Amino acid sequence: MLFRSAVHLGILSASLSTVVLVAMGSSPTIPVPSTPLPAVADTTLRGEVTALNVAMVAAFNRNSASVARFYADSARIVGPNRQTVSGRTAIDRYWAGIRKPATWKLDVLEVGGSADEAYQIGVSTLASTGSNGRLGTYVCDFVVIWKRQPDGTLRIALDLYN
Repeated sequence: MLFRSAVHLGILSASLSTVVLVAMGSSPTIPVPSTPLPAVADTTLRGEVTALNVAMVAAFNRNSASVARFYADSARIVGPNRQTVSGRTAIDRYWAGIRKPATWKLDVLEVGGSADEAYQIGVSTLASTGSNGRLGTYVCDFVVIWKRQPDGTLRIALDLYN
């Protein structure tokens, strides 16, 4: 949003400059930025988020409850029908509730934002035992907001999936 606002401000500024120059009888020129605009998805950030996804799947394979440690204490998980899980205790319980046997795969489709607040768009494939005792597979799209913590690590602040 800030980037978009800055671009709009630059366009507005250039437009106003053109109006003033035309009114004064000068030929209009539109200023060109001296440095290129920042890339939306920095490869370093993408690498960090991808590595976190790999670590989450590895943690899941050891013990599904350990995935909760990738979430900030105040995080929220919002699933289908706006079902919301909020806070450390609820997130711990959510991940501990995955029935075994289970397998999980995460596909990173897009990463963007900044080093302190990144977003991730991906696909999650979870195969687990349902309440009926049968193995089922759930594939969904997700958006995760990662926030840098005071200790320097990225933790999930918001996990939205369908």
